[in-house]
Amino acid sequence: MFGGVNVEPPRCKQFTKRDSNRQDILAPSITPGYFAHFARQPNSNNHVQMIQYQQQKEAFEKAREDATKQQMIKNATEIKFENHAQKKRYQRSLENKVKEKWKAYEATIEARRERLQELLQREEVQLYYETVDAAQKGADMKMEEMKLKAQMMKAKREEERLQIVHEKKIEQYKNLCQELRPSLIKKRLMESKYSQLQQIRENEARREADRELDKMWHELAVKEVEAKKEREVQEMLERRNKEKEMLSVWEKQIKGNELLREEIGRVAQEDRLEMQKLSEQLRREEIEALDKKRRKRDEAAKQILEQIEIQKQLHDQRKKEENALEQAFTTLAQLEIERERSSMQNAAENARRETAMYRQHLKQLDDERKLEEKKLMELLEMHRKEVEEKQNAARCKIIEAKRQLQKDVLAERANQINYKQLEAEQQLKLKEAENELLRMAYETNERLQAESDRLERQAALQYRQDLKRQIDYNTVLRKREREELERQLAEGAKEEEKYKKIVEQMLSGEIEITAKHPFRKAIEKHDCLCPIPN
Repeated sequence: MFGGVNVEPPRCKQFTKRDSNRQDILAPSITPGYFAHFARQPNSNNHVQMIQYQQQKEAFEKAREDATKQQMIKNATEIKFENHAQKKRYQRSLENKVKEKWKAYEATIEARRERLQELLQREEVQLYYETVDAAQKGADMKMEEMKLKAQMMKAKREEERLQIVHEKKIEQYKNLCQELRPSLIKKRLMESKYSQLQQIRENEARREADRELDKMWHELAVKEVEAKKEREVQEMLERRNKEKEMLSVWEKQIKGNELLREEIGRVAQEDRLEMQKLSEQLRREEIEALDKKRRKRDEAAKQILEQIEIQKQLHDQRKKEENALEQAFTTLAQLEIERERSSMQNAAENARRETAMYRQHLKQLDDERKLEEKKLMELLEMHRKEVEEKQNAARCKIIEAKRQLQKDVLAERANQINYKQLEAEQQLKLKEAENELLRMAYETNERLQAESDRLERQAALQYRQDLKRQIDYNTVLRKREREELERQLAEGAKEEEKYKKIVEQMLSGEIEITAKHPFRKAIEKHDCLCPIPN
């Protein structure tokens, strides 16, 4: 159905079988009769009707597609306009709402500003009051603190004065008490001896600490030397392992390059084989296409020859039938003429007229037959040309598709080869970069190793010099300690002799004890934790 009308496609009907025994049994005369002329079968132009039906259907489909496209364009335009109008309406409503909000904000902004100004003024006044109050309170508190501090200092000084007065009174008592003098002298002598012994012990402890420190530094130096040896051994092993790894990497790179060259050769061989197979396949397809074309051409020629032969047979058969019919009509006409010549002159004229009419009818039938044969040959020729054109177009399309396919295959293969070559070049560049990096790393390691060896030699030399200076320093230090000890012993002996003289003078009454012993003051000043002798 198209165009609003149900149109059924033409259908080929069964032709009626021709009766081969139908013959003329009556000659043309005044009496009615029939003729054995075979006209065209009904509905024999089925292919023409089918072509017309296809043309009408294609025209209707095209008109319907055009109408559908126009309707779709119209609908799209309407939808676009509707969306644009809806966006504009939404934008206008949004602008109106913003304007309303802005007007409301402007209407209330002045009142809010005034309220905010009043609030800030109140806060500023309150802050001023708080600041003045805090300043006044701070001054009062500072005055109170100064008064309290003055009172505390006054009380402390009074306490110190009372303590000094108490100590002076005790000192005066000691100085005035003659019975305590011998015990005090003995006690002070014992304290001095104890102080000297304490100094000797401290010096000995200091020397022992120095010896322990030297021993510790010596052990640390020995450990450092051993650790350095272990590090050297470990670094040597690491260098050897790195060299082995480097050699293995170089071997792998060499093998990789060999495999890459083999892969490139294999790919080239595969490409050559693929191109050979492709060329053979194309040549085989061309041969098959030519063979198929030749077979189709032979079949078409055979069909045309068969049709021509059939037409020729039909033409000969019709010619024979027409000749036989004409002879029969002629014979019958002569018999009829001879039979009726004697009876009636008008019958002869009618027979001649009917014979002429019949001959004219035969001539007209012959012309129509020739015209139909001509049209049939033209249709056959048109059909043959259409078939050849379609075959040529299909053949051209196949050849073009094969050529395009071959071109695409060759282009894709070339792209694959280029990609593989680029990938191989990139891999080669990466390997070269890795080799260069390894070479630079190896050279850097050699330079670093040389620098490390130089620094180690320099450190060892410095260590030997430091050790020598330390030994010299320790020797000088021990010498100074011996000299200091001898000097202290000499000074102690002198002090002992001096104090013996002072004691003798005190015992003799030449010197009076008016203050504490100097050692006692030093001990009390430095808060010594030594036990007090009895």
